[in-house]
Amino acid sequence: MANGNSFSGHLDFLIFAADIGGTNTRLSILNFDTKFTILNKEEFATSEWTDLSTLINSYLSKKDLQAENIYAGCLSLAGPIRGDSCLLTNSKQIIDFNTLKNSLSFQFPLLFVNDLEGMGRGISLLASDDLLPLIHSSADPFLSTSFNPSLTHSAGLSSSSPSENHGHKALIAPGTGLGEAMITENGEVYTSEGGHGDFAPRTEKEVDLWHFLNAKYGHVSYERVLSGEGIENIYEFLSLNVRDKSISGGNLPAPEITKKALEGVCPLCVETLKLFVSILGAEAGNLALRTLARGGVYLGGGIPKKIIPFLKEDSIKESFLAKGRMKEFLGQIPIFVILNENAPLLGAAQIALDTYLGQFK
Repeated sequence: MANGNSFSGHLDFLIFAADIGGTNTRLSILNFDTKFTILNKEEFATSEWTDLSTLINSYLSKKDLQAENIYAGCLSLAGPIRGDSCLLTNSKQIIDFNTLKNSLSFQFPLLFVNDLEGMGRGISLLASDDLLPLIHSSADPFLSTSFNPSLTHSAGLSSSSPSENHGHKALIAPGTGLGEAMITENGEVYTSEGGHGDFAPRTEKEVDLWHFLNAKYGHVSYERVLSGEGIENIYEFLSLNVRDKSISGGNLPAPEITKKALEGVCPLCVETLKLFVSILGAEAGNLALRTLARGGVYLGGGIPKKIIPFLKEDSIKESFLAKGRMKEFLGQIPIFVILNENAPLLGAAQIALDTYLGQFK
């Protein structure tokens, strides 16, 4: 896979990259000269715009951006791409690619990819301090003392650099929605709609949560639990059994639940995030098994980096490893939190650059 250091030469490339998420839209201009540098980035609430071409034209028209020197661009979109369009899953907007390209004031090759493809391609461009290792050793206290050498693989378990972790990688990204993807050892990204797969409860409490959500939605996917909306759903469910009237029940927005949990001022909020993290660990383990992610599991999206104290607790490790006979295998798989919010932009820029350079081969 090409990465930020893969092209030798001294040409300066301006690349337009956009990360169109369910909550936020980020537009950026990057320079490439052996590696990417973000020259400019602006963020908008996705709910605040109705026409993406107008937003992009307004951004690119700023004189200091020198948009006339852009060689290529790529949009990373939070939704399934079907043919020449994409339905943004959580905003319900439809992006027609041909209409958008024809409406732009500046013309350059423009690509469209799923947001998990952008994030997945961006992982190899991250530095070690862009990642927080959560599990990085087979000598984990939750593992049995026995060890099967036949399971050993050069996964770089003590490393926090994605380029040093060999084998397939798994990406799970809870944010406005829940994205899941597989990254092959050679860097290809296979996106999915795995977040819409059936939620599999493991405990009596989770079974009760499933019944609560099934009555509310009719179908209970992992996204109904592992997302911003999921945090709100868990809180609402737990509040049904609260007897202490001094504790706010009912509905609270996810940012407020998270804030109060991190401050330790709301026991119900703390319990909400603990259950969220436990379920996240379980589904991360499921994804690791499905993809044989010896190269590591990467937690992306907007939520993980905001709840680091809860991710550092034992719960996520316990639920990740609780896969019966596969416990030993999973114990050799590192887990990282992606701290750099620019990973999707870097990945989109890399896709644009690779495509542009590919025409000269």
